This record gives sequence, C-alpha cells and structure tokens, in this order.
Amino acid sequence: MKRILFKKILILYFIITPLLIISLQFYLSSVIKNNYLSNLRENLIIHARLIAEKIPSSYTSNLDDFCRGYKEKTGARVTIINDSGRVLGDSDESSYVMENHLNRPEIQDAMISDVGSSVRLSRTLSENFFYLAIAINRPEKIFLRLSMPLNEIETEINKIRMKVVIASLASLLAVIFIGLFQTKRITKSIEEITSFSKEVAAGNFKKRLFLSGKDELGELGRNISDMAQQLNIRLKQSEEEKQKVEAILKNMSDGLILTDTKGKIILSNSAFKNLFGLETQIEGKTLMEILRKAELIDVIEDVVENKKRISLEFGINYPGELYLMTTASPFTIKGEVSGAVLTFHDITRLKRLEEIRKDFVANVSHEIKTPITAIKGFAETLLEGAIEDKENAKKFLETIKNHSERLNSLVTDLLTLSKIELGDIKIEKTDVNLDEIIEAVFTTLKEEAYSRGLYLKKQIDSEIREIKADRNRLIQILINLVDNGIKFTEEGGVTVKVRSEKLKVKNGEERNFVTISIEDTGMGIPKKHIPRLGERFYRVDSARSRELGGTGLGLAIVKHLVKAHGWEMEIESEEGKGTTVRILCNPII
Repeated sequence: MKRILFKKILILYFIITPLLIISLQFYLSSVIKNNYLSNLRENLIIHARLIAEKIPSSYTSNLDDFCRGYKEKTGARVTIINDSGRVLGDSDESSYVMENHLNRPEIQDAMISDVGSSVRLSRTLSENFFYLAIAINRPEKIFLRLSMPLNEIETEINKIRMKVVIASLASLLAVIFIGLFQTKRITKSIEEITSFSKEVAAGNFKKRLFLSGKDELGELGRNISDMAQQLNIRLKQSEEEKQKVEAILKNMSDGLILTDTKGKIILSNSAFKNLFGLETQIEGKTLMEILRKAELIDVIEDVVENKKRISLEFGINYPGELYLMTTASPFTIKGEVSGAVLTFHDITRLKRLEEIRKDFVANVSHEIKTPITAIKGFAETLLEGAIEDKENAKKFLETIKNHSERLNSLVTDLLTLSKIELGDIKIEKTDVNLDEIIEAVFTTLKEEAYSRGLYLKKQIDSEIREIKADRNRLIQILINLVDNGIKFTEEGGVTVKVRSEKLKVKNGEERNFVTISIEDTGMGIPKKHIPRLGERFYRVDSARSRELGGTGLGLAIVKHLVKAHGWEMEIESEEGKGTTVRILCNPII
C-alpha cells in the first residue's frame, strides 16, 4: 500500500510541476516583455518629440547626417519620412536607396492618431525591432520614426526562464522529499486504521486505536475509535431491545402474527398458537393453510392495497368456541407496504355480555318493573294494616316516594329522548355566555359536590366569551356531564375547560374549534365500554348507577342533544385516572 500511495503522489507531482513551470514561464515572459515595451514606447515618444523640435525647417539635401547625429545621442535608429512615404533621412542607411515607407504599420497609425508603434522584423537588418513614429505638422506633414532592437529583452527573458526552470526543479525535489516523508507517516496511520477496522468488522470491540498525531488523521482515528465504542453500545442496546420485544411477544395475552403481502407468516407469538391450538412450526406457511379463514386473506389484501387499519370479528370452534377481534395494520419498510401485522383479541366474554345486555335493553319494562313492583308491594303492605305501624309506615312511604321519583325520572328521560328523536325539541341557537352558563351549572350542583368533598373548577380561554347554542339545552348537557363526574368521583373534583383547538375538517382543511371539556378525577371507564357509552340503559356499573339514582339515559340524552346542535362528542378515559368528555362546538370564523 505504501508503494501504491507513493507512486500516485509522485506521478501527480510530476504532472502538476511541469504544467506549473510552463504556465509560469509564459506568464512571466509576457509580463516582462509587455512592461519593457511599454516603458520603451514612453521613452521613445519623449526622444521623438525632442528631436522633432530640432529638425531644420528648410533643407536642400537629405537629412541622413541629422539622423546619424541623433542616433549617437539616443542610441535609437532615426528615420524621417514625408507624407508620401519617401525617406528624407535615415541614420543607418542612405535615404536615396531606401524604399517607400508609407505602408509601414507605425506610419499608418501615426497618420491617424499622430503616434503609431509596432513590433516587427526589420527588412534591412533582419532583426526584431520596436518602431515608434510621430506625425510633425509643418507646412507639409512629415513623420519622425525611432526604432530599437529587441534582442536584449529576448536575452533577458531567456535568462528568467532558465531561473524559473532551476527554481521549479529544486522545488520539485523538495516537494518529493517532503511528500515521501509525509506519505510514510500517513500510510502508517492508515494501516493502523485499516487493521482496527478489520478487528471491529470481525466483532472485536475490545481493541483500541491510538494515533499520536493531532492532525486530521489523528482526529479520524479518534472518531473511528469512538464510533466503534458507540457501535458496541448500540449493538448491546439493540440486543436488549430485541430481547424485550421477544419477551413482550411471548407474554402478550393477544395473539400476534406478521405476514408478507401474500399472507405468508413471517413471525408469530405463543399467544396466537394457544388461541388456535397450534403446536407445529407455522413460520413460512400461509395463513390460509393454518386457519382456513378466507376472510383473513381478504383483510390482508385490503390492508396492503389501501394502506389502512382494518378490524374484523369472527368466531372459531376449535380448540373451543371463541369470538375474536382481529385488527390488521400495514407493515411498512421505507414507506413501502411489505406485509401486515394482525392481532387477535379474545372477545368471547365481551360478546356474551353484549348478548345479555341486548336482551336487557330490548325490554325497557325491566327498568320500570323494579320501582313499580316496590311501590305496589309497599302500598299493599300498608293497605293490609301496616299503616297502623307508624314507625314502619313512614319507612314504607319514603321507599314508595323514592321509587316513584326514580320512576318519574326514568319516564321524564324517556320522554325527553323520544322528543329529541322525533324532532319535537327544536334547537334554537343564540349567542350564549359560556362563563355564565358554567356558573349556573355549578350553582345547581355545588351542594352535591361539596357534600362529597369535591371541587368544581372552570378554565375558559380569554378570547372565548360566547358561542352559538341553545341556552337551556346546553345547560342540560353540562348538568348531566358534570353530575356524572360528581357521582363517579371519590376524590378530587370536576373541571370544565373551554379551549380553542385546531382540528381537521372533512376536506382536510384545519380550522379552529371551540371545545368544551368536562374532566373528572374519578374511577375512569374501561376502554371496552367507551364505544357503547351513550346507548340507552347502557351502564358500566349497573348497581352503582342505580344506587346513585341514575336511569341509564342521561348520557344518551347528552349524545342526542350534542348531535342536534350539529356538534360532536368524544370520550376519553383511563381507569383510576378519570374521564374526559370533549364536545367539539362551533368552528371559529
């Protein structure tokens, strides 16, 4: 690896260095030459203007001698040319034998801008010269041209090029030497990192990597060492999490399986096998092979296609007569549905209780029969002579009174419910003050609450004062809900909260709604009962409800009145922590 890395670096240096040398040569040569020509031009212009003042205004012979005299003074070749291009005088050649100079570039430029210059090969001397010509306006226009050879600048530029080459070669050798030293040091560090990474890849997390350098490689080594330690910790945590998941799956009372999109079982727990009396290995088999339930295959297909949770109830006869609630949810990996997770909950007992409750609810007279029987029994007892027994007669009459009041409450609630369903009770919405409404409810129920040692609180957002509602029916709703909270709370109390909450409407748009929440700190309601709350005569605890004077119709009336307002009601509860009934009222415009 050392040789390969060194060769790569060496080859790179050999490619880059000549390119830099050539580029530097061209650049320096161009800069020096341009600077020299610029200075030369300025100097020649000054000399030309000085010489122009000395040119005789009249002359009978050529000006060769005049030109030679000034060449000795300036060192530049001096040429005088008339406006037709004929040479009038020259310091180096006889003007009589010289050709016409009108087409020379510097003369052409001087004719236009009074000053012209060019660099070109002299036809007479066969050398590169810098030519500068100026126009002199006399009665007749003439041109004075000065020229200097460029062989000196070429010599200087060649010297500079040689110096650049020597310096560049020396730099190249120094760079190669330093690069060789650095390459060995870097290679050693890389070998240590490579060896360490192989150990980590093999699962040996006990090894440590120590690099003495404080540069990037040293930092890289420390980071890799830290990363290996973190990886070791994460792997241990992952293993612990895996064991926890396995323990959860093993001890779950509900059956659970994970299938692919075709219904093939990937994972299952022991509860699932126990529910269906399975003893063999089922992973790798299809759900149809194991249970012979076509509806479950349909559920998996629906979940995979629509990517939504689906619930299904079905019954089995082996290993016993059971009713199961199955919930199927999509199992996704990187946003793609890869299968379905199915949970199987035994609802046999709940199903049986539901059947019993249906029989009870179907016969409303059963609710009425108890008070009527009691009233009749005690009345007959009194008529048969017990009325003369003053001590017992009073107790019998109080019992008759209590049962009659209960019967009256039951009939009143039934009539109220019937009127709501028949539309006889009209909801007339007006602007009602929520603070005033809640205070009226608390006034009605505070004696009952305080006698039980409970508090009544209200919390209303400052920006919410009024809502559109039927005043009397809203009071009826809140009295029922707060009264329920008081009845089923042993310690603490009931709080009525009015909030502004952002909720999604049917079209997916989010809007602010006024929500009224009645929260108690009571015994709470088991989750299995929450979906049925609001049904007529449905009680979570029948004995306690009757003992507290409940008819089993209060929440049903509340549910219907909320619906009549065009509102929605939600119930949340946790056993031992209390219940919250939330009413979603008017959206805030």
